[in-house]
Amino acid sequence: METTKLPCAPAHPLELKALEQLKQHGLVQPGDRVIAAVSGGADSMALLLFFLRWGEHLAVTVEAAHIDHGLRGEDSARDAAFVEEFCAAHGVPLHLHRAQPPAGSPGEDWARRQRYAFFDRLTADGAKLATAHTLNDQAETLLLRLARGCSTAGAAGIPVRRGAYIRPFLTVERTETEDYCRTCGQTWREDATNAGDDYARNRVRHTALPALETVNPRAAQALARFSARMALVDGYLTAQADTLLQQAACEGGWQAALLAAAHPAVRDQALAALLGADAQEALVARLAALLAAGQGSVNLPRRGRAVLAEGVLRLEPAEETLPDVEPAPFLAPGVYHWPDGRSLHAEVLDYEKFIKLQTVHKKDLNSWADYDKIQQYSPILRTRLPGDRFAPEGRGCTKTLKKWLNELHIPPRARALLPLVAEQNGGRVLWLCGHGFARGLAPDKTTRRVLRLTVQQENETGDI
Repeated sequence: METTKLPCAPAHPLELKALEQLKQHGLVQPGDRVIAAVSGGADSMALLLFFLRWGEHLAVTVEAAHIDHGLRGEDSARDAAFVEEFCAAHGVPLHLHRAQPPAGSPGEDWARRQRYAFFDRLTADGAKLATAHTLNDQAETLLLRLARGCSTAGAAGIPVRRGAYIRPFLTVERTETEDYCRTCGQTWREDATNAGDDYARNRVRHTALPALETVNPRAAQALARFSARMALVDGYLTAQADTLLQQAACEGGWQAALLAAAHPAVRDQALAALLGADAQEALVARLAALLAAGQGSVNLPRRGRAVLAEGVLRLEPAEETLPDVEPAPFLAPGVYHWPDGRSLHAEVLDYEKFIKLQTVHKKDLNSWADYDKIQQYSPILRTRLPGDRFAPEGRGCTKTLKKWLNELHIPPRARALLPLVAEQNGGRVLWLCGHGFARGLAPDKTTRRVLRLTVQQENETGDI
């Protein structure tokens, strides 16, 4: 397609910034098809004007794409007609899609999914899709992500390039796009919803950023520069995390000791990479706590669960989504609450008091243990893990916990949430809910302090 020369003065600041972005990041190559996403607003009209003016110089062909979401009735239709008329007048091939909103109020999330599904189809054959995100959009995005909580990747903001998507206006201010359109004699459409405060981004745009500009008139520029620096930091951490995961890789998972010994920033980046789509800040923190504990498991929303046992962190599918149970050090008397409503009550008595109570609790002696013997194992309260072993009192044998639970015909869900106390560095089960303490932990004449465990649920208390 032969590009149209528009009556716009050369070397407008917007053009200089956009050309620098294209060059610095290699966003387009000779022969590329560039499809500009055009809503009809000042930003997107400036984007299309820029590529029309510079398409021949860049040796790219220029097209446009517009989606009518149908969310604003006649206003949406007029936006589409405006873009159609411009493209027809300037010989720009236009890809127009009219979405069908579902019943109710689908909102911005639905519109965004529709938009990017349409764009993905357009770029399936290798075309590049240019969006008109500006420096102001970058600043607003950063503030929204920081407010919600984000990683370095989130603080990096909107990327200059993501697959087929390119964003040459990320150093351009919104006022510059409007000035560029006026300089070119081009009108644009105003979206009435941008004037209200129904959406969080609008509230940031109308209230938060102006407040920051009372501190620094160039607050938006400072925020955008910060995102650019965070993009560099995130790239570095990603490379370090990839190396760490390669070094820690072992049969069935990753060596937990290597992950735990890494710098926290690199470790968390590696854990986020393992989680993929599940990489939320809180979930990464729970995995880091799992590494610190040395054993345990964490449920993953879409991938099953992460299990740390015998020094290896594994990702495995779960039979059923169950509440997360984070390992807890079991070093002091007190009450330990469980996700299914149970609570464990740990009481420590001196040996003399225990002797006086023996006649009352003789049939339940397996609910008592030598507190100091327990402490030497650095006990931890958790759920079952692969490789756990249990030696019940009075049985004269040690079995895998899996085999023991099979013999007891305990159903899978009950097994998954069964409380137990185990040694911190190993699979030795010291106490199993419903079956008492392991062999060798009972109080004897050398005992100074005695531990008693009871479990309470639904207002009923009993020795376990």
